[in-house]
This record gives sequence, structure tokens and C-alpha cells, in this order.
Amino acid sequence: MIKSFIPNILTLLNLICGCFSIAFAFQFQFDAVLILVLFGVLLDYLDGLAARLLNAESNFGKHLDSLSDIITSGVVPGIVVYQLFKLSGNRVADFDLNAYLSPIFDLDLVFTISPIAFIAFLITVGSAIRLAKFNTIDYTDEFEGLPAPANALFFVSLPILMDNLYLIESKQYLLNNTTLIILTLSSVILMNVPFRLFSLRLSLRKYDYNVFKILTIVLSIPIILFFGLGGFSLVIILYLFLNVIRNLWSLI
Repeated sequence: MIKSFIPNILTLLNLICGCFSIAFAFQFQFDAVLILVLFGVLLDYLDGLAARLLNAESNFGKHLDSLSDIITSGVVPGIVVYQLFKLSGNRVADFDLNAYLSPIFDLDLVFTISPIAFIAFLITVGSAIRLAKFNTIDYTDEFEGLPAPANALFFVSLPILMDNLYLIESKQYLLNNTTLIILTLSSVILMNVPFRLFSLRLSLRKYDYNVFKILTIVLSIPIILFFGLGGFSLVIILYLFLNVIRNLWSLI
């Protein structure tokens, strides 16, 4: 009985990482956000692994996992991109909301927001749809569409990549409305199109040999060493590129 709680505890720790990440994202502390999301993604992997090893898989655990993922892998990247929109120079405006219905109900509120920045939360919507679809299909050795955790890693490491010494001169081309909108819409599409992607999870039942999986792991190491934590954005691009090559190769 106790062993069934272990995967759920790991899942809740993932949720906590997501909650802490939100607080740091609103403070523009992107390094802390990335580290916490990395821990969250690791815990997301470990809870499933623990459930399989302990034979403790359940519908409750499956849905709890998705609810945790929508925070860590859906809300957090949405907030990070919202903050990037603000950093790109978009003007913040005040919006007044006044309503007088009676002496008791006298509403006078002022909202200070950057309207265009709300486009960022399409990432959250796309992630929710992706996770809901994932819950309705049986697990296979492949994904259909980019997994929400991978999408989250791309966006939460993007601010750090932009500040990399080798890319600092390109920051003006990355940190602007056009680029952020294109990246946001592309992520929503990539998460929800029926595009086959190999899983990087190791199989417990068989020796898992896949040349593209090995290439992803091997090539990711120099990318991370060269670009630091910001390199995770490039790793996700590499992962997508190798999947395109693999899918084209399978058609030959």
C-alpha cells in the first residue's frame, strides 16, 4: 500500500517545483526557473518509472501527473514568455474598470498590463490540450506531437540562451514581438499535430537501441557544455530536427 504513494509523492514534488518556478518567473529570475523546471521534468520521468517498477500505476496517478504537468510545463513557460514580451519593449498600459451600482457596490479598479504579452498564454492552452490528449491514448514507445515538458524546457531556457556571450548580438532578433509570436504559435502546433517523435525514455522490457535516440543524447552533451543551461533550447531543436530526418528516412 505504501509503495503506491511513492510515485504520487514524486508527482507532487514536480507540482511544487512548478509553483516555485512561477514565483521566480515573475521576479525575472530565469536561472532559478530553469533549474526548477529541470527538476520538475526529472521528477515527471521518475514518477512514471517508479510507478512501473513498483507496479503502482493507476488512473489517479495518471491524472495527478497531468495536473502537475500543466503547472510546470504549461503555466510556467507561458509566464516566462509573457515576461519576455515585456522585456522586448512592449509598453505597459493602465486599464480602468469602473462600476457604480450602489453605495455598497462601488467598483474602481486599475489593471496595469501589456495586452500583446497575453499571447504567451497560448502556450498554456496548447499544453493543456496536449496533456488531455495524452491521457486519452495508451502509452507507446513514441509520442504524437512535442511533449509538454520538452516544450517547457525550450521556453524556460530561451532567456538564458539569449544572454549567452556567443548570441548576445543576435538578442535583438530573438527578443521581439514577431519572433516570440512565431515561437508561441509554432509550439502550440508542434505539441498537437500528429507528428511522430521517438521517446527518450529507456525501456525496462527490452534493450532499446535507436540510432536517433543515441545521436540526440551524444550531440546534446557538447551543446550544453558550450552554451550552458541555455543550450536546452538548442537540444529541443536538435530533437525535432532528428525526428524530421528519421520520419523522412522511414519513407524511403
